Amino acid sequence: MILLRTLRTTLLLAATALVVGSCISPPEYSDTPEIEFKRITQERITDATGTYDKVVITVSYKDGDGDLGLRSTDTDPPFNVTKPDNTLNPDGYNYICRLQVRDAGGNFQDIVFSPNDPGYDGRYPRLTPDEQGDRKAPLKGDIDYSLQLFKNSVLRTGTVLRFKIKIKDRALHVSNEVVTDALTLQP
Repeated sequence: MILLRTLRTTLLLAATALVVGSCISPPEYSDTPEIEFKRITQERITDATGTYDKVVITVSYKDGDGDLGLRSTDTDPPFNVTKPDNTLNPDGYNYICRLQVRDAGGNFQDIVFSPNDPGYDGRYPRLTPDEQGDRKAPLKGDIDYSLQLFKNSVLRTGTVLRFKIKIKDRALHVSNEVVTDALTLQP
């Protein structure tokens, strides 16, 4: 009798756990990454390379299949940084960072770099958890992207600037674009 009651209780608990567990489903995000601007920070640094503003841009992301980021070994097409003719490959970078500077009229203007200069574009590391392997699964989190801004003919003390940001996943889907808050270069 006690054995039957124990068995019935165990089966009831197992069935309840199965029902509750099956009700929790993973979030449904688009396979095209979505980002939101969170913050931008600035710190004045002086070291062996000189004096510069260290800027860290934080965006939050959501991706339905979790194929975000590149390994340092991801250098074969389509992720090679340069094409065979030594021009920049637009898919060689997965973090697209466009600099804008405020003009005398208070409007922000894009700074256009030469065709073989990536500007502030770069790469962020693979974000897919190792235990996920190649299995597709939703992914969500934050990316901190660090830049060094040295003063030059465009970036001078008092320059007000901001960035337009997009990311790409390994399937080369391009996210929406976000704009950072403005900041002013320090003296």
